[in-house]
Amino acid sequence: MPGGYAGKVLEVDLTTGKIANKPLDMKEAQMFIGGRGLGAKWLWDRTKPGGSPFAPDNPLMILSGPLNGLPAPATCRTIVVTKSGTTFPKANPKTAGILHTTTGGRFSPELKFAGYDAIIVTGAARSPVCLVIEDDKVEIRPADKYWGMGNYELQMTLDKDFGPRWRSVYIGPAGENGVRYANIMTEIHRACGRGGSGAVMGSKKLKFVIVKGSKPLGIQNPAAWKKANISAYKNMMSSSGSFGFADWRRLGTAMVLSGASDWGQEACYNFREGTYDKIDGMEGETAIRNLWVGNDACFMCPIACLHKGVVRSGKFQGMTHDGPEYEGVMMGANCGVQDLAGWQANIAAADDYGLCYISMGNVLGFLMECMEKGVITAADLDGIDLKWGDVDAMLEIQKKVAYADGCGKLIGQNLRAMVAAWGKGCEAYAMETKGQGFAAWNIRAKGSTMHISYATANKGADHLTGGDIDTQNLRAMNDSLGVCLFPVLSGIKPEDLCALLNAATGFKLTMEDYWNTARRIYTLERSFNMREGFTRADDSLPARAWEPLTYGPYAGDKLTPEGFQKELDEYYKARGWDPKSGVPTRETLNKLGLGFVKI
Repeated sequence: MPGGYAGKVLEVDLTTGKIANKPLDMKEAQMFIGGRGLGAKWLWDRTKPGGSPFAPDNPLMILSGPLNGLPAPATCRTIVVTKSGTTFPKANPKTAGILHTTTGGRFSPELKFAGYDAIIVTGAARSPVCLVIEDDKVEIRPADKYWGMGNYELQMTLDKDFGPRWRSVYIGPAGENGVRYANIMTEIHRACGRGGSGAVMGSKKLKFVIVKGSKPLGIQNPAAWKKANISAYKNMMSSSGSFGFADWRRLGTAMVLSGASDWGQEACYNFREGTYDKIDGMEGETAIRNLWVGNDACFMCPIACLHKGVVRSGKFQGMTHDGPEYEGVMMGANCGVQDLAGWQANIAAADDYGLCYISMGNVLGFLMECMEKGVITAADLDGIDLKWGDVDAMLEIQKKVAYADGCGKLIGQNLRAMVAAWGKGCEAYAMETKGQGFAAWNIRAKGSTMHISYATANKGADHLTGGDIDTQNLRAMNDSLGVCLFPVLSGIKPEDLCALLNAATGFKLTMEDYWNTARRIYTLERSFNMREGFTRADDSLPARAWEPLTYGPYAGDKLTPEGFQKELDEYYKARGWDPKSGVPTRETLNKLGLGFVKI
């Protein structure tokens, strides 16, 4: 077995209770690497077009990459691939697109130490269960005791019942109750965000997966590994200026809370504006002074970008949680919030329920604008008078969503469901692409490429996909290797990662091979969506994209439909996809080793 890989895949059928170990196909691994890439291939092979993400036969795959668990910077990411709970073509809302989502922490290295590269879960249990893995011992156990617990209580209980050495991924009440933007969580506050992976896990009645391992991982060429690892650390640690190592360590993503507002790219008031008029007191420097008490790092990460905070006064006094991070803007500026403690309280509530706070914040902004414009009234929200900046009302809505209580049943579906229910032109306020709500970056200020990221992301509107092909390819490889994006933004080069991959596994990939692998992965994901009924028309933007910003230094900036369509034409041609349909051409598929793809 080459180094880097554990060499086994754990397959679990919750309907029959069958557990099986399968050898990892190394030819397939070299083609698709691991994590996101292998997940895309397996999802293609194991699903048929038109199936529901909540059908028992939809596989929920929890994967690692070949660098996970090895001693290099931030080899920590856990990758989940399945059919999405939020992304679907307008022509067929009963099917779904691909979901790939990652989180940090320590789960995937532990999975490797137990001897597995991935877990593939199919079927659905009749009552709540958990999956317990200790090296070669794997059990499906009842989990009725844990069902209904929020993530704070659950993590504390797991530490007590199993011990703090065990690593777990789990769902909160939102996943149990089928909220379509529920997350799989780990370590309370780390999330496989966007796309509803928690709802898929909940549909299988799987409360948590917990693992402890004791097996070593190999490195094929230790001398080459040492050389590549020194280069990676040197490039990361020596970076300076904006987005340099020191900034990442000191502030994490909160470094751009004020910057994005200055650039006209922050989500404010349901994306009406890109510059926040109440940014003072809501930026990273304020959090340093008034909130944060320490850092927390993922496995093998010297950055430790996550900051833990304690609210020190007011009605939320004593509450502890991480953040705020930049994407928390969706619970902040996007909802007109100017109360730092109340903002933090809403982020903490979302994590405890297992809600994606990006998606939840998008929905809250939509609801606030619908209330303001008279589309709905408090009666539609079970008497909750939801207004801009009202953190208490936001908390009430979140609880209803998490427990599918009253109005929470509809709100917990998606923006398109609310548009269909309420009408009255509220589609104009629904900021989504392919069914998935926008993240915390506005798209209309000159210089932004986020509109391309939102429109062409295979998982629906996504801020981490990248606004150009080179960035998209780079991040597809990061997610397949199991490496965090932030050290790469801080200075680690793709050449470093390719050298680490070759040293660990014994592969002999050139940089051309490396980038062709990224293209293969991204195009296979696109092909999966096309097979599910997506078309070029689904690579769309809401009408607000054509409206000018009215506040701040970028007032007057907007996109145009003609300019956007021209950008898509150029993008498809560069990808080797048909400009009219958006479908990858047969020539491109064959060139990338995807001859098996039939659409």
